[in-house]
Amino acid sequence: MAPSAFDDVVESVRAALNAKRSEVAERIATLEHALRGYERALEFEIAESFATEHALKQPVRQERASEAALKLSRAVANLPELAALTRAPASSREPEPEPVSERDAAAKTSARTHSGKLVIIGALSGREKSAALPPEVATDTEWIDTERDGVHAVGNLPQRIRQGRVSGVVILDRIVSHKHTEPVVAAARDARVPVAFAGQGGKVSLARALAQLEEMRRERG
Repeated sequence: MAPSAFDDVVESVRAALNAKRSEVAERIATLEHALRGYERALEFEIAESFATEHALKQPVRQERASEAALKLSRAVANLPELAALTRAPASSREPEPEPVSERDAAAKTSARTHSGKLVIIGALSGREKSAALPPEVATDTEWIDTERDGVHAVGNLPQRIRQGRVSGVVILDRIVSHKHTEPVVAAARDARVPVAFAGQGGKVSLARALAQLEEMRRERG
């Protein structure tokens, strides 16, 4: 018996709906993956802090919560529903900004920072600190070397952060001990001062950390 024309139409509709369902499932999976990453990062920081306080073995290093949160926010921002809301009509859309050089971008980043200096915690053994950052940023940056001076190097930094005298903090987390930076991170969290991590302080890592600080400032308004 020949198949009904109605059956053919129903099958086509079913195939189209299943394709749409697959797109939605993929979108949800991306969000769930980013959310699980954020959850794991939070658990790691809690475990790391607890181990430090009680002199226990440190857990295996994982992604920081700030980095996982950025990934999650990007995944949410990429949802087509949000993209449609932010897409302005052609007649009212502002002209695209002209491309700027890295030097100009660094200058604009520096100009938008909050009051106070950028503080970088960690030593650059055998490397010139001034060459690791754009000149516009380096002139208003303070380096703290905990490798040389230990926990005392941090000094009154937590107090300065709470007083609004620090615009942002970058931690070379593959060099600096967690016990040296925990009071700093806690103070920054209380004062809503952005904190980013830059591994061993390579030029690319530092540039990425500066970009993360700027994105955090924009998100916090």
